[in-house]
Amino acid sequence: MRRFGDRAVTRTARLSAAGLAVLLAVAVAGCSSGGDDTSAGSSVTSGTVTSASGTSTSASGGESTTATRDDALAARVPEPIRSRGALIVGTAVPFAPGEFEKNGTVVGFDVDVIGEAATILGLRTDIRTTGFPSILPGVHDGTFDVGARLIFDTRPREEQVDMVTYFSGGTQWMQRAGSDVDPENSCGLRVAAETGTVQADTELPAKSSACETIGDQPIDVVGFDTLDQAVTALRDGAVDAISADSPVVAYAVARSSGALSVAGTPFDTEPYAFLVAKGSALAQPLRDAVQELLDSGRLSAIAHRWGLQDGLIATSTINGATES
Repeated sequence: MRRFGDRAVTRTARLSAAGLAVLLAVAVAGCSSGGDDTSAGSSVTSGTVTSASGTSTSASGGESTTATRDDALAARVPEPIRSRGALIVGTAVPFAPGEFEKNGTVVGFDVDVIGEAATILGLRTDIRTTGFPSILPGVHDGTFDVGARLIFDTRPREEQVDMVTYFSGGTQWMQRAGSDVDPENSCGLRVAAETGTVQADTELPAKSSACETIGDQPIDVVGFDTLDQAVTALRDGAVDAISADSPVVAYAVARSSGALSVAGTPFDTEPYAFLVAKGSALAQPLRDAVQELLDSGRLSAIAHRWGLQDGLIATSTINGATES
């Protein structure tokens, strides 16, 4: 018997990492785009414009990172975006440090990066918030020009939209401080995840099925509308652990005043990408603007300001999925 927080769990078997990997591979190979790619009835709320044509200054605090318009790239921005002068960006909050509200303004790592890229393209950003499951459909139907929310580039998503990579991250678990949760030995636990994420739709169901295959108790996957709700449940002892994106877990743990800790190390590292409509002429100039940020070191400066330097990449690609 092992005790996780205030909840006792009896284990009848232990999943080996190799055995679990095989079962996960089978589950992932058959998965579709996941719940984050289905339409939801969330409303769209306009946020604060965070960059202006010409020069952009980050609103996240600390040293400013500035970018300037590149006329050649700006000329390649398709209509009606170029005439509008604004890049309509769909996101979902809170998902710190990627995006969250501060004093009524949406700020964060993603907001800074897309703001800098927009400035290079001669545009300002119009940040609009919605539910996470509505971002991809909103890009697909033209509600948003770009989707930005630390979204993994996966092949099923690439079937519906084009994805411009700019960063990388993985999945990581967090637990209450003093617990002994093992993501590879998690049968019978209550594990939270944000609804519509790869963790809720792919990782945890696959691990739960693997538990049942060896005759152990399944994982009780508990979905929440936001990660903040999941963190509250973890603090209150309603769940044993949370599975989420590694940058988000690191950020939450660092700001928990010692109440939370990471469980295990990041795994399933994949590129993050901005979403644009399939076949959109915006994809290539946006990719080139991101590459300019990478080459100039400006994206590195933004990442360091948010404590995310471990996820830096060298080259931006269009549709660079490494996993299904």
